[in-house]
Amino acid sequence: MKEQTKLAQTKIEIETIGGPFDRITSVLEEFEPGQPEFVVLPEEFGVQPRTVSSCPERQLEVEIPTRIHATVLDMNRFNAGKCGGGGVGFAVKLYHRCKVRTIPEPEIHVDSKRMPLVEHFALIMKRILQYQGGFEIELSDHERRHVGLGSSSGTICAACVAINEALGRPFSNRELRRIIGYNFCEESPTGSGYLIRAFQTGVGAMASIHGGWVVASDDLELVYRVPLPNTKAIILIPDVPSLKNEYNGQSTSASSEVELLLRRARYLDTRQGYEKAFLVLLDLIPAMIKGDLEAMGKVMLDVSFIGSKRAECEQHGLYGANVYYWLGVFKQLGAELAAMSSVGPTVVALTRRADAYDRIMSFLKEKNVPASRVIETEVDNVGAVIHENGVTRTFEAEGWGKI
Repeated sequence: MKEQTKLAQTKIEIETIGGPFDRITSVLEEFEPGQPEFVVLPEEFGVQPRTVSSCPERQLEVEIPTRIHATVLDMNRFNAGKCGGGGVGFAVKLYHRCKVRTIPEPEIHVDSKRMPLVEHFALIMKRILQYQGGFEIELSDHERRHVGLGSSSGTICAACVAINEALGRPFSNRELRRIIGYNFCEESPTGSGYLIRAFQTGVGAMASIHGGWVVASDDLELVYRVPLPNTKAIILIPDVPSLKNEYNGQSTSASSEVELLLRRARYLDTRQGYEKAFLVLLDLIPAMIKGDLEAMGKVMLDVSFIGSKRAECEQHGLYGANVYYWLGVFKQLGAELAAMSSVGPTVVALTRRADAYDRIMSFLKEKNVPASRVIETEVDNVGAVIHENGVTRTFEAEGWGKI
């Protein structure tokens, strides 16, 4: 890569509050892509090491759907550098695309607006596989950043899936998910070009690789997955005070995301995380098995008002009213399910009813919501797709439950 002058790496210290007797300081250190002490090796998280020292020149393209992360189950089970917490999410037809070509030279060439992230995971894959060659990587995303649409997790997932495929799929889906999770990071908010550790439940990789609706447990384990056939998705990025320029990631909710997750959200999950887990186990999963989207929607609406999900909604102003307004509108207009994604403020309505879909779109037009803030799409039930030499393949043969 081209050498450039960089600022000194810094540490970001954040007071962590999980409850009245749980107060520590979390330290997030900036690091460069591929910096050895920030690479977690497979044997450290229960994955058998592999070696792919060389590979014939090969080129392929991968596309993965965007994930909607409807909720975490318990934020006390994760931290920066510690995966887990469980969660619920699904995939929508909004894509990240990654082209990879293996080359004999050991260099890594990246063409992407998320260059540090892509370079870091290319260096991770190269190191853990002891791969002597290099990569030419071209990656594009939907460019809606820090609004809850998984631009970082999608970028990382697309790059890792593409590299793993180009090298002959040395790692299974579960193993690749653990590599992504235990090394998960984002660009530092200082704008220095460095990276910092970030939070990861595994829902992003699960939804993007397998498609459909997924439930995750702690330690990045996929518990259950179902398709949601014939399900339209209306995605809205509401105009809320926490967003000033969501298209380039500056001055957005991302600047306070770490503080939110380590403070109020954690505290509320200390009190109500068990309620979310109870609802998922006893109500959501049975509804998933039955294919009952409306029953799933009732669970997710309840979840929106408790624990860390409540904290995430509240951060967008008026004690959550700016977000809860849209969730209520979607439900009143007939959507079977409505949820805010991740730390938001993106909200999504799912429906199989043509009349409900039309009512929601008409309402958005009547309220003069800019077209740039609305995405009309549907649930993706296929997941990652690989294109190589005119042949298309997916991960269906491997199966979501394969260990």
